[in-house]
Amino acid sequence: MDTSLYVNLSYQSSLTRRLELIANNIANVNTTAFKAERVMFDDVNTGGRGKENISFVIDRASYTDFQSGSINRTGNQLDVAVVGEGWLSVETDQGTKYTRDGRMVINADQILTNVDGAPVLDSGGGQIRVPEQARDVTISKSGTVSVSLAGEPLPIEIARIGIFDFENPEQLIREESGRFTGEDANVFVSEEAGLQQFSLEGSNINPIKEIIKLMELSRAYSSVAESSNDIHKTKKDSIARLSKNQ
Repeated sequence: MDTSLYVNLSYQSSLTRRLELIANNIANVNTTAFKAERVMFDDVNTGGRGKENISFVIDRASYTDFQSGSINRTGNQLDVAVVGEGWLSVETDQGTKYTRDGRMVINADQILTNVDGAPVLDSGGGQIRVPEQARDVTISKSGTVSVSLAGEPLPIEIARIGIFDFENPEQLIREESGRFTGEDANVFVSEEAGLQQFSLEGSNINPIKEIIKLMELSRAYSSVAESSNDIHKTKKDSIARLSKNQ
């Protein structure tokens, strides 16, 4: 294959990957606490001399942009937004997962879970049970859960929602439903991050910027595709001329 076609192909592959990620980011602009996914790419040289030194574009890896999204008030007493560099932990069949999606409910067994039904864990890694007769639920900045009970003059503390952070957040692995696994990220209980009740964190997607990127990349992809077609046509015409001269 012509070297120029190799270069175009590598560039098209990189553009395709970036287009896919941006399209996914845009699709999740309204997803609670969604974190944008980006791609790292680089030029790699073949190491030859002069014209033999060819530069190819390759994807190094994709990575998660952990920048916080805006905090939006919902008025729901079981909604919490994580403020600062912290994570909630939930219990799943595949082990403990981490999320910043603070939409919570109390299930039929009086266990505090997220909207997917996974129990939200306390700072010690245990499930949180809410008394059946509990009325108002208050969640403090530190994650302390207090409830009002009939016959009790003051709210009673029942648990503390765990707020965790990681020494190596770049080691977090993205999973579905806004969850991450952090086996190699060195988790610890955060004393810096907090919770804001009656609120949820929005995505960190700027839709206008993402749409502009999408348009720019689409134009670039079309340009590269057109260039590849021109190269094919030139080679085809050259072969045709050679055939006529024989």
